[in-house]
Amino acid sequence: HGGRSYTVYWDRMTLEQWQTREKQLAEEIAREKELKARTVDEVHIGREQNERDHNLKGENTASGDFGNRRWRHADNGGWFAFDLKVLPDQPQELLVTYWGSDGGNRVFDILIDGVKLTTQRLQNNKPEVFYDQSYPLPEDMTKGKSKVTVRFQAQTRDATAGGIFGLRILKAAGK
Repeated sequence: HGGRSYTVYWDRMTLEQWQTREKQLAEEIAREKELKARTVDEVHIGREQNERDHNLKGENTASGDFGNRRWRHADNGGWFAFDLKVLPDQPQELLVTYWGSDGGNRVFDILIDGVKLTTQRLQNNKPEVFYDQSYPLPEDMTKGKSKVTVRFQAQTRDATAGGIFGLRILKAAGK
């Protein structure tokens, strides 16, 4: 048999580590389920057809792969925008997924139908993890509307907007 030997490597975990990991997975699944139930609309960032369906527009914007996720940003003072569905008559929030190790001059405004919602700065906010940032939408930004344009606008000519890895409109929690 040619004398070949094989080695099998296992993830060696203590029972405690396994239980912790299992708990984390269960929490992630529960959270994903809860998010799905609250999601009014979602853009699959960097997926061409889905972004087109959400009327992607922008200047100096690009997307790419990072690990098993896709991102979009706009550099050199650029911007990008999507149209997302909203509910005309109830509290909602914008949920954006960022990579917590992004830094540099990433300072940008998030606008809803041309009105500034907030300014976001990415500066190693949560090193080495993806995280979701939630922005409550003032009622007058969605009242009587079935969709809004969400725009990410770099604040200065040398600033970058994003990268963003996820974008959703959610029904406000507990509603």
